[in-house]
Amino acid sequence: MSLAVLAAGCSKEERALAEERPVEPAAVDAPEAVDPPLVATEMAVPGDLPAFVVTGRGGACPRMVFLHGMCGHGLGYVQAMQGAAREHGGVLGLQGDVPCGGGPFSKYSPNPEEQDRRIRSALAACGGEAEDLVVIGYSQGAYIAERLAERWPERYSRLVLIGAPTTPAAARLRDIRGAVMISGEHDAKYRMKEGAGGLMAAKIPAVYREMPGARHGEMPEAERVMDEALDWLDANARPRP
Repeated sequence: MSLAVLAAGCSKEERALAEERPVEPAAVDAPEAVDPPLVATEMAVPGDLPAFVVTGRGGACPRMVFLHGMCGHGLGYVQAMQGAAREHGGVLGLQGDVPCGGGPFSKYSPNPEEQDRRIRSALAACGGEAEDLVVIGYSQGAYIAERLAERWPERYSRLVLIGAPTTPAAARLRDIRGAVMISGEHDAKYRMKEGAGGLMAAKIPAVYREMPGARHGEMPEAERVMDEALDWLDANARPRP
């Protein structure tokens, strides 16, 4: 075979190779996040008591904080509303930092700076941030939640206050995005009613609700009541600044 024929063959092969386009890899969709089991779990918090956590969709760090009442225990409350919590971003139940006797029950020290520090540390433990949170407070927890929102309204921007020991004040909550005030059907109602009325008069989005069949410290129908309260906040709270 002549050198000319070989050269021509090589040229054809080179042209064919040059005209070939590289094969592009097939697009592969990223796997969707899977919801973990719907159960409240105990999460270690460095330097503090464990927190009780129901994650948001896809296992996301909670966007809500639950503060229990005087000498209470947050786990049962978090378990009672875990379905509503999952649908609204997840909830973190912070234990009180002052023990009540020798058992598992506790209360919160009244210093808002200390409770703010503890909340931020607990959220950091699951990779979250303490910004634009919903705080759900029951009894003493409602009192603490109000003081947190007064000091840091951009951090604790929306409230669900249940059976507070004092009337929530519009003067303290003028910068929040919105609030739901809840009383038990068989609990004292005037404080939460007056609190909601005061906020509404000050043009702060607020509403009053009752929990059927509930005495102080009880949360029957918690899933429904909390889901409706959180739906109301989603629909009516002021826009985030």
